Amino acid sequence: MNLKSIPYGVSDFADFTKYNLYYVDKTSFIRNIEKKGKFLFFIRPRRFGKSLFLSMLEYYYDISQKDRFKLLFHKTDILKNPTPEHNSYFILKFNFSETDPDITSIKESFTIYIKETTISFIAKYEKYLNIDAKAAQAEINIRNTASDALRVFLNYCSGIKQKLYVIIDEYDNFANTILSTSGEDVFKNITHGEGFLRSFFNMIKAGTTGSDTPISRLFMTGVSPITLDDVTSGFNIATNVTMDSDIHEILGFTHPEVETLINYYRQTGKFNHTTEELIGLMTHWYNHYRFSPFASDELFNTSQVLYFMDKYMIDSHIPIKLIDYNARIDYNKLRHLVIIDKKGKPETNGNFLKLQKAMESEDIITSIEPSFPIQQLGEPDNFYSLLFYFGLLTIKGLTASQKTILTIPNEFAKNLYYEYIKSVWAETDRFKIDMNAFSNLIDNMAFKGIWIEAIEYIAERMEKSLGIRDLFDREKALQVFWNVYFGLNPLYIVYSEKELNQGFADLVMMPMLTQFPGILYSYLIEFKYIKPADYKKEGNEEKIESLRIEAETQLNKYSKDERFIKSIGQTTLKKLVIIFSGNKMVYRGEA
Repeated sequence: MNLKSIPYGVSDFADFTKYNLYYVDKTSFIRNIEKKGKFLFFIRPRRFGKSLFLSMLEYYYDISQKDRFKLLFHKTDILKNPTPEHNSYFILKFNFSETDPDITSIKESFTIYIKETTISFIAKYEKYLNIDAKAAQAEINIRNTASDALRVFLNYCSGIKQKLYVIIDEYDNFANTILSTSGEDVFKNITHGEGFLRSFFNMIKAGTTGSDTPISRLFMTGVSPITLDDVTSGFNIATNVTMDSDIHEILGFTHPEVETLINYYRQTGKFNHTTEELIGLMTHWYNHYRFSPFASDELFNTSQVLYFMDKYMIDSHIPIKLIDYNARIDYNKLRHLVIIDKKGKPETNGNFLKLQKAMESEDIITSIEPSFPIQQLGEPDNFYSLLFYFGLLTIKGLTASQKTILTIPNEFAKNLYYEYIKSVWAETDRFKIDMNAFSNLIDNMAFKGIWIEAIEYIAERMEKSLGIRDLFDREKALQVFWNVYFGLNPLYIVYSEKELNQGFADLVMMPMLTQFPGILYSYLIEFKYIKPADYKKEGNEEKIESLRIEAETQLNKYSKDERFIKSIGQTTLKKLVIIFSGNKMVYRGEA
């Protein structure tokens, strides 16, 4: 059987033909892109397939690949009806992730990268350019700045018959790294005034204007609009097509595409689960991305789906770790957004409260800003917009006033929140626990029904932690806190405020039975809260008893939800009541 291999981690379009890889055809969107304008800007989260799509564009438009067009695009949609522009450009491609972000040498590294890229271009297209290639390469090589090297290069390309199609991948990669490691001042130095990145984009813009302009088209991608906004005066020509509904599915997989992928590999006979079971699991973890309020379909994360299938095909078993950590945003790249250093001591800022609010609230009503400078990141709309671009929030719908409703898309994103919040609490000395020891206690909950030890383990450390007191002033904060630590365990999908039987359960621990069929127990947890001042008053025992009865009534109601009963299978349901006063647990019991 000439079975196609799973292309996990592959970003070179030519490799799909060379190594017989499975390709989810996105070539039909080339037609839409050509109609949108000549200079385009497009944002998607990390590991969503941007580099592969740009590689496909490169091979489609590159004049040097004309003889391979039918081979490379065999059985794709665009081969049936290609646009007149196919294989008619010189391709000038930059990938800024290849630039060393070390602040001590970043300017030199960027300059070298631009010179090497343009010199390689001249070598590749020498027979088309009608210039002295060695003289051109030598003149570029002696330039001291990236913008000057690019200027010389563009002068050599002026007036040529075939125009340039400029492709920039990860345009914000090294700039974002500098922002997270060296701070705003250094970031501004490279993106403002005479900064080398701004000068570079100034020169790109210059190459698009004039009678002999060498640049005819440009397609640029990244994960956020911050850098672009900060170099706007140097590059204000690109149309932002990020939220255009007609190219919404340009990256990511639709439900039918995932179903077709699974059924294709089912012919191997290696599957121990139905297509419905696998799609259901991947839907929980990887689906529900919507980047346009007017898009009809939700999208799966490309990398996560391919990671899952790659692992599944090896062992015929659902991966023990459902998250491909190569696709996550490193905590250090978010740290500068939520932590400030005061006299050498890390403390949270206002953005951390917004991060917590995203966990506390099912819906965030805001406006998605197309761009904003770094100094305005603290404004709520901008911060939530950035979480949207990072893939940590997704579009759920629109309000009557056309404001965007954002929500956390899936379990993968939730786990990232859990990790970020846990890391912030640990770094600011608010709360730390031994996650390995806690994991063993969750095992006891899942397989033995022993829950008291896990609950008391967390509660005792909450009470002892001096930094935890300011986290709790209401039930909602309690829910988020417990959600973080229970949610990091792979045995359960944890829901906060899940709608059950016309009510909202505080914490639902849904067993991952498809992955761990041996789980024997499921859990519903209801939190109640007494203000410390009220708890100190006489009669608090009656108050606790009243809250306990109220919680048990709610739990009994939630437990009768038919969909919930079906989802926990044959497991035994445990209904727990936990009552806090401040950071002290004053009651825990089973309903």
